[in-house]
Amino acid sequence: MSAKRLAGSGQNRRGLMIGLAAVAALASAYALSRHQKSPALAVERLSIALPLVPHAGLVHIAASKGFFADRGLAVTLLPQSHGKAALAELLRGGADLAASADVPVVIEVLNGAPLSIAATMASASNELAVLARRDRGINAAADLRGHRVGVTLGTSGEFFLWAFLVRHRLAPESLTLVDLPPGRLNAALRDGSVDAIAAWQPVRHEAEATLGHAIASFGAPDAYAQNYVLAGRQDFMSARPEALRRLMLALQDAEHFVQLEPQQAKALLAERLKLDAEALEPAWRTLSLELEQQQSLLVTLEDVAVWAMARGYAPAQPMPNFLPHLYLDALAAVRPERVTVVR
Repeated sequence: MSAKRLAGSGQNRRGLMIGLAAVAALASAYALSRHQKSPALAVERLSIALPLVPHAGLVHIAASKGFFADRGLAVTLLPQSHGKAALAELLRGGADLAASADVPVVIEVLNGAPLSIAATMASASNELAVLARRDRGINAAADLRGHRVGVTLGTSGEFFLWAFLVRHRLAPESLTLVDLPPGRLNAALRDGSVDAIAAWQPVRHEAEATLGHAIASFGAPDAYAQNYVLAGRQDFMSARPEALRRLMLALQDAEHFVQLEPQQAKALLAERLKLDAEALEPAWRTLSLELEQQQSLLVTLEDVAVWAMARGYAPAQPMPNFLPHLYLDALAAVRPERVTVVR
């Protein structure tokens, strides 16, 4: 064998060994984390309102894999149609925490709700889309003028739609918005009661799969960096620090499972959400399922606040300081490097 081939073979082996070492290190860290369970203390009980969507994947996976129990938690999950409904359940007093996109949380804070965000659990910047019927003459974004667009008002879907319109220099008043729950969007698009919809996954995939070339699909990459968060009342957060710390540990276990066993995690989540693997795949590719509290979240919250006041979802007011609405202690106790908020 030539010296060149021997050198190349050695480099390949070294690369393989480095890759295997990285996987082994992650697996060891995960195993150590799993064995560092909460001591035998009283079980902490929590209730979480959350939708059956991939964005809340860490919570669903933690429940399915028993990670909550491993960390000394008894967690009751309260299924909701979407994040805005989950937040409403929390504010009614029916849940301790809620999983929701950032937009409904901002709207409630602007209206005086004493909410805090414990962590971002998922993020995506290219997931939402506007889907339009070609038989209504819509083949480009500009063709949306004068048409009826179905959207769930007061949600990330509507905020994305506004960002999309800005990106394409379309006046919002040139459209007629039709408020629809997520479960009605595709039916309304199919039966023609709306000409287009703004939708997240897996609603988007369902429309693209069932209607095919009959619809045009318009994305707007990076127009809106969506954050899916875990929120609760501020008094609850301050009163239950140990429960929240254990919750972060359980969600960290779920994150490690996603990293180490992505195919198993995807199959488990699809089963949990009652989706087939094909329907989950687009969201799985797009979403980042990671716990964090990033400085950039504050910028997004302020952008959403400007929009929410302009839309009339909250009274006009000076820009609030959103920092007190981030509960940083729980994640900082578990993964301090994931908390980059300046404080």
